[in-house]
Amino acid sequence: MFKKALLSLGIITSLSSFSQFAFERILDIPVTDGTVQDMPWAGGLDYCQFSNIDLNFDGVEDLFVFDRTCDKVLTFIQTGGAGEIDFVYAPQYEDDFPDDLQDWALLVDYNCDGLKDIYTYAVGGLRIFKNTGSSGSGNTFELASPFVYTSISGSPSPLYMNSNDIPAFTDIDGDGDIDVLQYGSAATAVEYNKNLSVELTGGCDSIVYETKNECWGNFKEDGAASEIELFATSFPCNGTIGGEEDWTPFTDRGDRHAGSTLLALDLDASGVMDLIIGDAGWPNLLWLYNGGTAPNTDSDMDVMELYIPNTTDSVHLYTMPGAFYVDINNDGIRDLISSPADVVTSHNWESVWWFTNSGADNEPTFNYGGKTFLQGGMIENGTSSLPVFFDANGDGLKDLLVSCRTKFNESTLTKYSTINYYENTGTAEAPEFTFVEEDYEDITTMGLGAGISFYPTFGDLDGDGDEDMVLGEYIGYIYYLENTGGAGNAAIFNTSVILNDIESDPIQRGNHPNPHLIDLDRDGDLDLVIGGTNGFLTYYENVGTEESFSFEHVTDSLGDIDVSEYWNPNGFAVPAFMDIEGEWELIVGSLNGDLHYYDNIEDNLDGTWNLVDSTLEDINIGDYAAPAIYDITEDNHLEMVLGNERGGVGFYKSALMSDIGIQPNPDLAAFKIYPNPAQTQLTVDLGQLPYKELLNMEVKLFDISGRMIYKVKPKTQKVNLDVSNFASGTYLVEVISSNKTQTQKVIVE
Repeated sequence: MFKKALLSLGIITSLSSFSQFAFERILDIPVTDGTVQDMPWAGGLDYCQFSNIDLNFDGVEDLFVFDRTCDKVLTFIQTGGAGEIDFVYAPQYEDDFPDDLQDWALLVDYNCDGLKDIYTYAVGGLRIFKNTGSSGSGNTFELASPFVYTSISGSPSPLYMNSNDIPAFTDIDGDGDIDVLQYGSAATAVEYNKNLSVELTGGCDSIVYETKNECWGNFKEDGAASEIELFATSFPCNGTIGGEEDWTPFTDRGDRHAGSTLLALDLDASGVMDLIIGDAGWPNLLWLYNGGTAPNTDSDMDVMELYIPNTTDSVHLYTMPGAFYVDINNDGIRDLISSPADVVTSHNWESVWWFTNSGADNEPTFNYGGKTFLQGGMIENGTSSLPVFFDANGDGLKDLLVSCRTKFNESTLTKYSTINYYENTGTAEAPEFTFVEEDYEDITTMGLGAGISFYPTFGDLDGDGDEDMVLGEYIGYIYYLENTGGAGNAAIFNTSVILNDIESDPIQRGNHPNPHLIDLDRDGDLDLVIGGTNGFLTYYENVGTEESFSFEHVTDSLGDIDVSEYWNPNGFAVPAFMDIEGEWELIVGSLNGDLHYYDNIEDNLDGTWNLVDSTLEDINIGDYAAPAIYDITEDNHLEMVLGNERGGVGFYKSALMSDIGIQPNPDLAAFKIYPNPAQTQLTVDLGQLPYKELLNMEVKLFDISGRMIYKVKPKTQKVNLDVSNFASGTYLVEVISSNKTQTQKVIVE
């Protein structure tokens, strides 16, 4: 229950206006990396799962991608003809999907209505979302089962799932409904859970499962090693394979495995399901062929192959590759994509291998396509990108440097950090970026700290007219790299020293420091603000001279800023200051991907800064948000390049800087709320709006303290809110459309 709300005119006034940068996401700024990238600003891919779905209801199978790096949904429209691979990044469809998907999410039509539903992880089990969409409303989803149960010997039991695994959801027995294969409670063998929908109802729209076998396929894995035993006879494979009705559950769970992925498909047109398996500790996909002659009869796996299609082009992703069977070239036959499921010790670049299928859907012939499906068309640099604007070649245009916190090195099984350099080869009015080198100025060879989590900032600290580098790294030391290139020339950084404060002590305030050089006190020299892992900002004032900087520690809680969450003591603050018409304002990236916007900074360095918005314009493209903000086109519009945990970046452009800030609210009578007062249900009537306009709208509900307690993307003109469990009091309904926000008060009795 929510606390009793009290009416406060001041709070209503502050919420009936809105902060705005009016950031518009831009996808067409050209980027060249050997060839022109087709989706450079999509934000990157790391550890992905793939499903087909018709996103725009044009009859063509598009792509739904779920990256478990930060549980991020990405959507791509297929624009190619038959036999062509031509996807366009289409983020406008991402909000059609639930925002709480986690660990794995696969799309399967479980109720045979032609619409793809969602099978996704619940804590210890499985959730299913039903697709209730249409060509008029788009894809919409409602929770059909918050937790799926199965029947074991007549008794219901939770259908166990492991968050690390990727199960298989397909029709195993050929009766038309969706069954489940997963590493279940026995942990070392595949469990078969039969869907009884057809048997019980004659249709496939019910979710009724019965556990038929704890060792489907009669094979098992070693709990401690990456080995497969065919024709297994030990636990849990000492039951019955063919006679499933006689199967009884085991009580001893045996050794547990570390994680596996499953893809069930017919590899040899035999009519029975074979398996492609990835496992923790394996770099390859393992192919198991089913020796049965009919579904679920004598269904022993009797042939095992490791290198398919051949030893040269076989998937090699160090550990736990996943396999996904989707149509990527619009020919009606599914192809193969592989990406790691292990987010800790596997590839985080060149991590999306793909194979076209020149055979049949039930007898595929896979042809190697490459290692960077979709990924190769993006700016992508491992895990957790950290973009910075800097004129590296001295031509007056801001170039783009994109660092990463970690990049996987398969040779050494270690991680390292690089700074990718993209030169701005466009003009001041029309920027274009061309990839120059992966390791800018050979930073990785300088032996800086642990060699990971490099984050640079630039400014002229020694008064010689060129911009020097201050670099943070994982251990927490901050390094000073003098630019010896000279004013107007390409930067040269070939020496580094640990940056000390005025007391000659190393400047170190915890791991992963994110430094930012800025003349915060406006005294003519550059001060140092450091974003911390804890979500706070540390401030060092430059008390030196124009030619000789000297940093004095002032505070570890600048502005009383804290972007950490109540559930996590870490915040990973990445600050980006902006001078808006002579006033400092600040956007801070955070661990959960939100952008926090602060003002009341000018002449208030020792006070508390005003948090205008903790979810700035609801921009969130992934965890570990890292904004770089500058007017690189010199047109009084700010450009923002936004990094995230997936290793890529997004590009945004703001409204005119003169329009940034607090704007009065437009007409509040443009939408209706009824009944008001409300008791159990509240309806927000948006009027007669076309579906395309609804795509750009949000409805939010706030309590009177200003805390957002509900948010929804409307799919129809009328939004119904259940308020039956709300405490009596005053609430605020906010409707956001494009750059406009409208707010009305409602009473709940």
